[in-house]
Amino acid sequence: MSLKAKSLKGAFFNLSANGAGQLVNFVVYAIMARILGVEEFGLVAICLMVTDFCNLFVTVGVSQNLIQRKEWDNNFASLSFWFLMGVSLVIAFLMFAVAVPVAWYTYSELAAQLIAALAIIPLANGLRLVHKAKMERDFANKRLAAYDTAGVLVGGVVSVATALTGFGAWAIIFGKVVQAFVSTALTWHGSDFRPGKVEDKSHLPEIIHFAKPLIAMSFMNFFSQRTSNIVIAAFLGAATFAYTSVARQGFSVLNNLTFQPLNRIALAGLARVEDDKLPATFARVVSMTAIFVTPVYFGVGAIAHPFIDVVFGDKWTDSAYLLSILALQTPCNVMAYYLPNLLIARGLPAQAFKLNLINLTFNFLFPLAAVPWGLYAVITALVVANFVTLVLKFMLVKKSLNITLTDAFRETWMFTLTGTVMFCVVLYVERNHLLGLDNVFLELPALVGLGALIYCGSLLLFFRKKTLAIAKEFKSGKKKKKA
Repeated sequence: MSLKAKSLKGAFFNLSANGAGQLVNFVVYAIMARILGVEEFGLVAICLMVTDFCNLFVTVGVSQNLIQRKEWDNNFASLSFWFLMGVSLVIAFLMFAVAVPVAWYTYSELAAQLIAALAIIPLANGLRLVHKAKMERDFANKRLAAYDTAGVLVGGVVSVATALTGFGAWAIIFGKVVQAFVSTALTWHGSDFRPGKVEDKSHLPEIIHFAKPLIAMSFMNFFSQRTSNIVIAAFLGAATFAYTSVARQGFSVLNNLTFQPLNRIALAGLARVEDDKLPATFARVVSMTAIFVTPVYFGVGAIAHPFIDVVFGDKWTDSAYLLSILALQTPCNVMAYYLPNLLIARGLPAQAFKLNLINLTFNFLFPLAAVPWGLYAVITALVVANFVTLVLKFMLVKKSLNITLTDAFRETWMFTLTGTVMFCVVLYVERNHLLGLDNVFLELPALVGLGALIYCGSLLLFFRKKTLAIAKEFKSGKKKKKA
């Protein structure tokens, strides 16, 4: 099998594992949301956000360096392993020394205990990453996918079982810790790498030099994506944060199942296309994304109330309102999603950093200014910030790649318009109970069917030529793959 074929096969298994893991996590998340109280669920979500931040120091940089090196060097890999273990221990210590006291003072003794328990996760990740990199280099992606999925499944079972037996917030923590250790143990078993004693430490500067810019970029991504969450957690409390977490969980799963796979596929082509053809190719990729992604995001926002009721329970009704508001940023997500990674793929990391800096600034300032008016105002401010940054992002990208907002809008406005009409009609029908269905399990699929009928029917009625052209392009793409 060729190197290209092995890479594509590995990417397929990575995406499959990611999709399976996301679905399992979503099911476990929904079950836990039903079992736990709003306050303790929000507290756990805040603690997990802190852990995700601390994990960045461990999971970014070192393993990527091992994967991209021309040859595998056991001495270099062992040095990387012990370096990661040192970093992991430092991070665990800082979680105890800094995050635990802050959580105790800001929230409660329970929050401090939860973060202390979660400090074990960076250690587990540090133990695993070099072995995982070796398996990825050997194209053992199928086994890695199985290990990741096994960890998610076992951790999910532990969380649900312990929650049902009355462990409360601790149930999620137990599940996360077990997931990390199961994945680590299986990866150690499946990898043929074993760390040894390191005599030559001359490669240490290379490891640090390679990791620093990747960590900086990951920090920027983390904060630009979660600034509104941080603002809500800091100023509005754990219970309010819980409603936001539930609202964003649905979109998080959709993002991982739609945008992320499309992003990896699209960037492979966009990174290699000639400069003069890039604007047209980008516009075509965005239009092919918009036709499928737009109705999904607008649709979830339109059926938010029955969806939240069925999946999470009626105590999360406030999350349904937030979900409907967040759906309004769909056009921004569609048009701007590829830009940061596209800049990196074209060798422009500094411009990609500026894009994330724009996100971070506006996604922090707008929600922060809206705090006095409450949660709905904060989420609305986040949506407004997305539209403001959309203009600024394309102004920046135009200077480097000659890709304009006008080009992206020209290729997506018909899907945005059709999706918006679908969103408004379905939301109006659902809010006014026009279908006359008292059973939510009947109402939900009926609303989905109505939305699909409105969206597809409108496209074929008013934008038939564009819709059929995109469908034809998808078909031709499949034929080329088969050939």
